[in-house]
Amino acid sequence: MAESKSSKIRRTEILNAAEELFSTKGYEKTTTVDIMQKVGIAKGTLYYHFTSKEEILDALIERMGRRMIAKALICAGQQDEPVFERMLQVLMSLNASKHGSKDLVEIMHQPRNELLHEKSRALIVREAGPILTGLVQEGIGQGLCKCKYPAQTVEMVLLYVLLAFDDMSDAEAEPEKMLLRIDAFINNLEKLFGTAPGTFEFVRKLLAENH
Repeated sequence: MAESKSSKIRRTEILNAAEELFSTKGYEKTTTVDIMQKVGIAKGTLYYHFTSKEEILDALIERMGRRMIAKALICAGQQDEPVFERMLQVLMSLNASKHGSKDLVEIMHQPRNELLHEKSRALIVREAGPILTGLVQEGIGQGLCKCKYPAQTVEMVLLYVLLAFDDMSDAEAEPEKMLLRIDAFINNLEKLFGTAPGTFEFVRKLLAENH
């Protein structure tokens, strides 16, 4: 049975309240009672939607992932932009820090929450993969690149981006290390997608703007 509009609204209210509390009070110190009080609901209402605080966190991570995919679709659809710039905009839109509170992202990166992080990565690869593959095929059609295995190459690039640029905490602490990482990323993109040297040089500026 489809969830009623009022039920969807209530679920969103719970998630919004939980995200705010996790950000201001901290995940560990926030209780389900805190969430109930902030929304103004009874225990039964909360547990109708979520069985635990952990399930609420899981739903928040899922929502953050969906926001990233929605942004990626917008970036991919900007037909007035060159295909490779759209491709990189899509990749940069998959930065979790841009779609969730700082505390939520930190919670996701904690070792004990690796399963949640992995679920988020899997969602991105599954949903963003076809978006990027379409752009690569568009580039092939325009004669801008040569790539024998578009979908598989996109998957490899996505996994690398999610690992190498998901946590940019060392960008300021170790700028030289980050610059080398960006150099390697640009070099590998050109080889993987069979483009002319310098095709992805604008990535440097794009990364700077997004971080």
